[in-house]
Amino acid sequence: MTVPLFGLGAAVLAFWAVARFPRVGPQSVGAALVVAVAVFVLQTPMLGLVDPVLNQYGVAAALLLVILPSLTLLFWAAGCLVRTLVMLAAPYRR
Repeated sequence: MTVPLFGLGAAVLAFWAVARFPRVGPQSVGAALVVAVAVFVLQTPMLGLVDPVLNQYGVAAALLLVILPSLTLLFWAAGCLVRTLVMLAAPYRR
Protein backbone atom coordinates (compact mmCIF):
# COMPACT_ATOMS: atom_id res chain seq x y z
CA MET A 1 0.00 0.00 0.00
CA THR A 2 2.93 2.33 0.63
CA VAL A 3 4.37 2.27 -2.89
CA PRO A 4 1.10 3.23 -4.63
CA LEU A 5 0.65 6.07 -2.15
CA PHE A 6 4.18 7.29 -2.85
CA GLY A 7 3.44 7.09 -6.57
CA LEU A 8 0.27 9.13 -6.12
CA GLY A 9 2.07 11.63 -3.91
CA ALA A 10 4.88 11.99 -6.42
CA ALA A 11 2.38 12.52 -9.25
CA VAL A 12 0.47 15.17 -7.30
CA LEU A 13 3.70 16.95 -6.32
CA ALA A 14 5.10 16.91 -9.84
CA PHE A 15 1.91 17.97 -11.61
CA TRP A 16 1.42 20.73 -9.02
CA ALA A 17 4.93 21.99 -9.83
CA VAL A 18 4.19 21.91 -13.58
CA ALA A 19 0.95 23.84 -13.11
CA ARG A 20 2.26 26.27 -10.48
CA PHE A 21 5.54 27.12 -12.22
CA PRO A 22 4.81 26.91 -15.97
CA ARG A 23 7.96 28.83 -16.97
CA VAL A 24 10.25 26.33 -15.21
CA GLY A 25 11.24 23.50 -17.48
CA PRO A 26 11.31 23.00 -21.23
CA GLN A 27 9.11 25.28 -23.32
CA SER A 28 9.22 23.46 -26.65
CA VAL A 29 8.14 19.97 -27.62
CA GLY A 30 11.63 18.99 -28.75
CA ALA A 31 13.25 20.13 -25.52
CA ALA A 32 10.54 18.46 -23.44
CA LEU A 33 11.04 15.23 -25.36
CA VAL A 34 14.79 15.36 -24.73
CA VAL A 35 14.21 15.98 -21.01
CA ALA A 36 11.71 13.12 -20.81
CA VAL A 37 14.12 10.72 -22.52
CA ALA A 38 16.97 11.85 -20.26
CA VAL A 39 14.84 11.28 -17.15
CA PHE A 40 13.85 7.82 -18.36
CA VAL A 41 17.52 6.99 -18.94
CA LEU A 42 18.44 8.29 -15.45
CA GLN A 43 15.83 6.09 -13.77
CA THR A 44 18.03 2.98 -13.94
CA PRO A 45 20.99 4.44 -12.03
CA MET A 46 18.63 6.15 -9.58
CA LEU A 47 16.95 2.86 -8.75
CA GLY A 48 20.40 1.35 -8.24
CA LEU A 49 20.70 3.61 -5.20
CA VAL A 50 17.76 1.93 -3.47
CA ASP A 51 19.73 -1.06 -2.14
CA PRO A 52 22.59 0.90 -0.55
CA VAL A 53 20.24 3.41 1.06
CA LEU A 54 17.90 0.62 2.16
CA ASN A 55 20.73 -1.34 3.78
CA GLN A 56 22.33 1.71 5.39
CA TYR A 57 19.33 3.76 6.56
CA GLY A 58 16.19 1.63 6.22
CA VAL A 59 12.97 1.54 4.27
CA ALA A 60 11.72 5.02 5.18
CA ALA A 61 14.92 6.69 4.03
CA ALA A 62 14.94 4.72 0.77
CA LEU A 63 11.36 5.75 0.06
CA LEU A 64 11.89 9.42 0.93
CA LEU A 65 15.38 9.93 -0.46
CA VAL A 66 15.37 7.78 -3.61
CA ILE A 67 11.93 6.58 -4.68
CA LEU A 68 9.94 9.79 -4.11
CA PRO A 69 12.40 12.13 -5.90
CA SER A 70 12.83 9.63 -8.72
CA LEU A 71 9.10 9.29 -9.31
CA THR A 72 8.54 13.03 -8.91
CA LEU A 73 11.16 13.79 -11.54
CA LEU A 74 9.62 11.23 -13.88
CA PHE A 75 6.11 12.67 -13.49
CA TRP A 76 7.45 16.23 -13.81
CA ALA A 77 9.12 15.42 -17.14
CA ALA A 78 5.91 13.77 -18.38
CA GLY A 79 3.88 16.77 -17.23
CA CYS A 80 6.22 19.18 -19.04
CA LEU A 81 5.90 17.12 -22.20
CA VAL A 82 2.10 17.14 -21.98
CA ARG A 83 2.11 20.89 -21.28
CA THR A 84 4.20 21.62 -24.37
CA LEU A 85 1.99 19.39 -26.52
CA VAL A 86 -1.09 21.24 -25.29
CA MET A 87 0.59 24.58 -26.02
CA LEU A 88 1.36 23.29 -29.52
CA ALA A 89 -2.31 22.43 -30.06
CA ALA A 90 -3.63 25.69 -28.60
CA PRO A 91 -0.87 28.33 -28.88
CA TYR A 92 -3.20 31.27 -28.27
CA ARG A 93 -4.04 30.17 -24.70
CA ARG A 94 -0.90 31.20 -22.77
